[in-house]
Amino acid sequence: MAKVWTEIDKYALERAIKIAPRVLKFELGDGFDRISKGFLKRFRKQQLQGPPGVRGASGYGLFGTFKRTFLVSSSIEGMGIHIFSDSKIAKLHETGGIVKDPSGGRLAVPLSARTQMFTSRGKLKTRFRRPKSLKNVQPMRFRGKTFLAKVTKRAKKILPLFVLKRQVRIKPRLGFYRTWDGLVSYRIDILNKKIDNALRKI
Repeated sequence: MAKVWTEIDKYALERAIKIAPRVLKFELGDGFDRISKGFLKRFRKQQLQGPPGVRGASGYGLFGTFKRTFLVSSSIEGMGIHIFSDSKIAKLHETGGIVKDPSGGRLAVPLSARTQMFTSRGKLKTRFRRPKSLKNVQPMRFRGKTFLAKVTKRAKKILPLFVLKRQVRIKPRLGFYRTWDGLVSYRIDILNKKIDNALRKI
């Protein structure tokens, strides 16, 4: 969650609050809208296009879970905006952590070398999302690890597709707060201009 309020010209702000509070509220509301849209655009472009970030820029992907909520208040001091996601996956990619099968089983992790299992954007194809439903796929042990491999009897070919793991460690790669912190000057500039606009309209 991100929140804006400080880091602005306090003298000009206090003057605008005293002289033109209604005009200032309108200008700040527009400023918060611009800040949040600009941040989400930058966040989507920099962090959701794949490594080193996370892949999920579409409206149906991780990006679609982020929302903006404007804080409506009778006072200017209470105004603001929250940018957040309720997605547990988004939080996991932001902070990092360990994923386990809730039932205590093993997780089928697709092998990145099997490019035929992924779309051109690096997303796992629908038919591979349920390994148990795949035909001619069975567990096999290789070098101390268990794989789910496709066995073609006629061609006498074994093709590992997934590796089974008890847990998967997720690295913190989302960069939500890092992107926000990198836009300090951008936020200050917008808010100061909006305060100046309010004072000019007096």
